[in-house]
Amino acid sequence: MAESERKVQLALAGLNDGTYTSIGQASRALEVSKTTLHRRVKGGKSRAQGKENQQLLTIPEEPALAAWIERSTATGNPVQQSFMRDMAEQLRKPRVTAQIEFAPPMGETWVPQFLNCHPHLKTKLAKTIESARIKHVTKEQVTNFFTEFYGIIERRDIKLKDIYNVDETGIS
Repeated sequence: MAESERKVQLALAGLNDGTYTSIGQASRALEVSKTTLHRRVKGGKSRAQGKENQQLLTIPEEPALAAWIERSTATGNPVQQSFMRDMAEQLRKPRVTAQIEFAPPMGETWVPQFLNCHPHLKTKLAKTIESARIKHVTKEQVTNFFTEFYGIIERRDIKLKDIYNVDETGIS
């Protein structure tokens, strides 16, 4: 959520809970446009909501994709941009195909634009794992590792922001 939208949400909440007695007071306190607050108090849409029909993903789909990328990266599985585009296509496919027969694919610039809107998602070039490292790993070992890993995270209530990946290349 953009900083300006966050301020508008704070102003609306403050107007609802009595923190601010008028739109003007909320506008001055949070440095938000009075016109914007008037419009939003009357049920007007945010910029994102107003332009949602022009975007490839809906407002709920974008944070869902961002959260998936964060979880994947936090568990040591950085997501390549081509896979981000594939996941975005999978998110929008049921909605789009229900409306029209053919939907053009997402353009080459979609992922970089998405990442610009979500700067907390830093793309990291996935390094190829040497064949010697993966030669002796079985599916069962990987499954058991992640079962135990997720169990520890849940039992100890560990937040994603507190998980770091440390290996011979450093901390990420």
